[in-house]
Amino acid sequence: MSPQAFLEEAAIMKKFRHKHLVALYAVCSKEEPILIVQEFMNNGALLEYLRMGPGKNLMMSDLVYISAQVR
Repeated sequence: MSPQAFLEEAAIMKKFRHKHLVALYAVCSKEEPILIVQEFMNNGALLEYLRMGPGKNLMMSDLVYISAQVR
């Protein structure tokens, strides 16, 4: 993804506010690397939560539900 395409998508993402979405607050794009500032996640990164945290005990139906929401 080009930096310009990323910044365009980030501008859209900053407008989203929903209890089931991690909020994107800002993008630092003055120089590379481009950094993002987003909402704090109580359980940390999703991958770590699923591999090493309480998420490793989720049922298959829950995992399918989560994966269907990730693009």
